Amino acid sequence: MKNRKIIYLLLTILLIAFFGASYSLAYYINKNDLKLEASDELPYLKLTAKDISDNENNKLKQTSVTTNLAKVTEDTKFVFKIKYKDKEVRNMVLEKHFNDSNILNSKTQVELNEYFKEQGYTVYNMSNNEIVFVNNSDRYSYKANMYFLGVYDDLVTIYKTDENGDITAHKLFNSNIYSADGKQQKYDFEAPEKGELQYIKIDELKDKDGVVDDLVRGSKDSDSSETMEESEEDEKGEFKTPEKAFDYASSLLKS
Repeated sequence: MKNRKIIYLLLTILLIAFFGASYSLAYYINKNDLKLEASDELPYLKLTAKDISDNENNKLKQTSVTTNLAKVTEDTKFVFKIKYKDKEVRNMVLEKHFNDSNILNSKTQVELNEYFKEQGYTVYNMSNNEIVFVNNSDRYSYKANMYFLGVYDDLVTIYKTDENGDITAHKLFNSNIYSADGKQQKYDFEAPEKGELQYIKIDELKDKDGVVDDLVRGSKDSDSSETMEESEEDEKGEFKTPEKAFDYASSLLKS
């Protein structure tokens, strides 16, 4: 029994010595940029310096891997989709903005996901020709031909849906629609902005019954029926006219 313990001990020591020597040799070879090759003379193996061409080939391989990563180009088309509980819609507002801009040029998938992180979009499919972003929502979609409040960057926005429920237009909410005496001026969703405007940021709203969270997430928490009473518009978060959406946003401003 005693001899067996001694044998096991010696085997353990030999194994540790073998692995230690192997690691040390590998470290020495890498540190000194050497390579192990066969020899016709004893000891039949020898260490020699690597050719410069070997290093250059490795660098070329690394460069090739980097340049083959999909990136946004000038001709890349962007598609933005929102997948609600009940249907899938397109965000044409974001599509128009980024298809007319070069702000995303040369970005990789990781960089794109980070860029749209706060807006809830992630890259679903990516090639040099087209990139599809998807926002997976746990809520219900807005009805066709309606207006609702949302966020564009960090600003409060009034969005519009078309007959398919796709988001096709928006107008940034600003407090200058009111005159100095406090009276509301004419609100025109389609008219271009004039003069100096005071756009409202999301953190300038009161968080009334979680409404700020609703705006950021951009969807309703309940399904809507075909008919909706006027008194229910605030509760549903969708409005028949942009003026009503504007009035509701005004009521949320911190005093």
